[in-house]
Parts: sequence; C-alpha cells; structure tokens
Amino acid sequence: MKTPSFLRPIDCICLLVLCGVSGCAGAGLEPVPGVPGGTTPGATVFDQSSTTCSVSYEGIIWYRLPAGQFSPIDVKHAQCSNSLSTNNAPPRPRWAIPRGPTQTRFVATSLQQAHFVSGGMQSIEADARQNGLPVSWMAAAIDFVSEAGELYDLYHQKNGDDIEGASYPLLIHYLKSKFAWYVPTVSVEGAGHERNIGGLLALHEHAFWGITWNSHGTDGTYDYGAPWGSYCADPTSYKRPQPNGQCSLLALEWTARDLTRAYLSGYEDYFSTDPDDLQQRAGFSTSGAEQYIRELADAYAAAGETQPIVMMSQQESNYNNTTPGDPEVLAALYNQAKNDGMKVETLRDVAADAATFSAAPRAAAFPFIPGGDAIPSPIVNGQTVYPATIDYHDTKIGMSFLAGHTLPTRAFRYSDDPVSRYDVPLVSLPRADYPTLEKAVVSKKRLVLELVSPVALHFGIALWASPEILRIRQPNAIPAGRAGEVVTFDLQQGENDIVIDCPGCTATTLPYST
Repeated sequence: MKTPSFLRPIDCICLLVLCGVSGCAGAGLEPVPGVPGGTTPGATVFDQSSTTCSVSYEGIIWYRLPAGQFSPIDVKHAQCSNSLSTNNAPPRPRWAIPRGPTQTRFVATSLQQAHFVSGGMQSIEADARQNGLPVSWMAAAIDFVSEAGELYDLYHQKNGDDIEGASYPLLIHYLKSKFAWYVPTVSVEGAGHERNIGGLLALHEHAFWGITWNSHGTDGTYDYGAPWGSYCADPTSYKRPQPNGQCSLLALEWTARDLTRAYLSGYEDYFSTDPDDLQQRAGFSTSGAEQYIRELADAYAAAGETQPIVMMSQQESNYNNTTPGDPEVLAALYNQAKNDGMKVETLRDVAADAATFSAAPRAAAFPFIPGGDAIPSPIVNGQTVYPATIDYHDTKIGMSFLAGHTLPTRAFRYSDDPVSRYDVPLVSLPRADYPTLEKAVVSKKRLVLELVSPVALHFGIALWASPEILRIRQPNAIPAGRAGEVVTFDLQQGENDIVIDCPGCTATTLPYST
C-alpha cells in the first residue's frame, strides 16, 4: 500500500489474543465449529464486559465496547480479555428497537392449497380484522376456492382483502369469473417445484411470491443466496437481482425470517414468522413465541428506519391456524406490525410500491434474539450466543457480515448464476477469491483501507458503528439501520487503496453500536 502523504503512521497497539478466555489451539478443546459459509477460528462471541474494552476480529479495525452489556460481537483480539464474558440471554441492542418512523411495508398472506378445511381461514381473518389488516389470500387450487365459497367477497368488502393465484391459466380464468374485483398481479410460486417465470409473464404478471430465503432443501427448494424480503429479479435467472437496475419482475419471499439465527443455525424453517415454525420446530412455548415474534417485527421496523423494505407474513389456511397457540402468535405479529407503524399493504399494493425501491442496494442489521429449545447448538465457535448480522445486496453481489467483522463471512457474485433452478442454490464466492484486509489508517476525517484481491471483484466492507456517528456521505455507503454501514467498491486484482470520507472517524477504533 502506498500511504497517501496526508496520512500519519498508525500508533502501535499491542494485541492480547484471547487464550485465557476462550482457550487456545492444542489445549485439548474440541474443534471449533464453522459458521455456515465461513469460519471464525480462534474467535469468541462476547456480550458483556466489566470494564470499557477495545476488541477486534481482524486486528485492523477495532471497536470500543462499553462496560456492561452490548450486542454480541465476534472477537479474536482484545486489550481486556479477562473483563469479557457471555450472557446467554442478552438484552436487545437499542438499534433493533424502533425509535422513529419506519419505511417497512407489512404484507399478511395465506397460502391456500388442496381442499378447504373450515376454521383456519376464518381464524386468520379474525386475527387480521382485530388489528385492521387486509389479508392477501393466495389460491393454488380451484377446489379450495370453490369450497371456501363467499368468504372472499365477504372479507374483501369488510377488510379490503385481496386474492392472488398461481400461474395456471384455468385457475386465473376461474378467479376472474368468480370475483369481479380480482386483478391478477402477483403469481403464487411456492416451494417444491420450479417457478413458472415464463408462464406468469405470459399472463402479464410482473411479480411473484415464494422465494424461501436461505433455504437448504426444505420441500426440495434451495433458494440459498437469493436476497430476502423483496428484490427486482432477473427474468432470465430469477434468484438473482436484475443486473441492469430495472424492475421488470418483482420477487417476494415466502415469509420473513430471523436473518441472524436462520443464517447461523442453517435452520431457516425454525426461525420465521410462521407460528407453526416457532412452536413445532423451534420449540417455543406460545408465550415465548409471542414475545419472540414481536421482537422480530421490531427488528424489521428498526431496519426500515433508513430504507424502505418489505416484511412478509405467511400462514397457511388449512389446519395451521387451528393448532393451539397459532392464533395468539399470529395476532401478536399483526399487532406489533401495526404498533411499530409499518405500512400495511396487500400483495397487489406491494407489487406496485416495492417495484419503486427494490432495485436499490440494501443493508439490514439483525440482532440475536434468544428463545426456543429445539435448536441445534452450539453453532458459532462452540457457543449458543450468536453475533448480530448485516445482510447486504446490490445488483452485483450479496454479502453477510458477522458483528465485529469488516469482511463478509459469505458472498454471492450474481454473475456466477446465469440460470436459476428451484433445487439448486446460488454459487458462493470461492474462498480463494476473497480479498484480504491488510491495513487501515485514519487521518483528516478519511478512513483508508488496503485490500488485496486475488481477482477483479465488486465487494464491500461493514463498519459496526452508528451511521449517525460515522457520517459517511457517499453513494456507495448504505446504512444498515442504526447498527452500522456497508461500503462497496470495485477492486482490481492485487493491491487496492480504498478511501472513505468519514467525518466521524478519529481513529481505527470505532464506538461499537449498542
């Protein structure tokens, strides 16, 4: 790295590697479990300290921790290792609790397959009506619609409910003949089969529902690597964003998930906004699931304070909402979405609305929210406390960062996926192509990083300090709510000097977001 003339040498900082706290290699400990998509050998996740403390993962960008409790962070180096410890149920960080207006859109949906079973649809409607929400009923079978009878007209008139259908011409024709108010807008493309992109476009629909974010084979579907929430999908390869920045096809996920625990555990079907997932898979009690799902909604509302995002909710109509506890958990989600001030939309509404913002880069931080007893553990470095995550994507790359990490633990270079199939995940960026962070210098309100890249690559880094403190004002800097900032850039093969105008940076030790 050729140091610019306006920079002064970095003061030397002695690093204390965390052997005394977390153990060292060769000490007879079990091998460190790997984080899915990347490993953090030699690191430990902490969430409290008896004193103020400076810690780092790479030993280059550091974070100043307060005395007391804070959002879990993955640490390799510290100046106060004997002061650090772990609480298995840390409080939520302030950045994950809404404090102002949110731009998050909330969509309540219900998938309807096979034959109508009385009770579920009525229960979902009652939960939604109690909280003033319309429901988008997603029909995948003519039999269900015909047996449900006049409920659709009734709920449309009373609540503003909508209906959308799968991309079967006979079903679409039937819905048009039955409901004068039905306008085919969003195609229902669920799991377990190939998405009919050509068919829905032929029906003049330009949006589809059903991406199962981070999925590793649930119902035969591998959507691992596709963005969460909403994104403008490439019509020729629907799991990746449209590369030209247009929005000719909007993709909407199946249901919102805990972006941290779903990723780090690999059990995305345990940690979702589906009440059955929480109670039957993750082992939450009904009251525990109600609290957990409210905190999930809070996290999405907080993430939406700096950008418009979509939070999907899906509860199937048959049987599911008749399981004990399901109505209470679903009602808690609906209620929290309203209390947090989310904009409530139907699928038809969100198809037009989200197309205006879903091509833009997006970064969202998600906290660790404890709970449930049927979880596979330990996950991260032999522990059950997870670091928070930031998920980012633009039209070229998707990246996930662990709290305290400057570089992502997984990345997806979308150009590697010219064709999408429902049972094939996106290609992860090979570890051999990952850049390395070599140096960092701060001077004159500029943060300069040296990265060495094996290949030319669009890439990015995360800074886990409040964007309000950093005050970075560059088009390639995207706030992740109030938790941090992602900065992207195009790297050449070899050494790269990345200069970031950062008025709030006074040193390479930053105040950690709490």
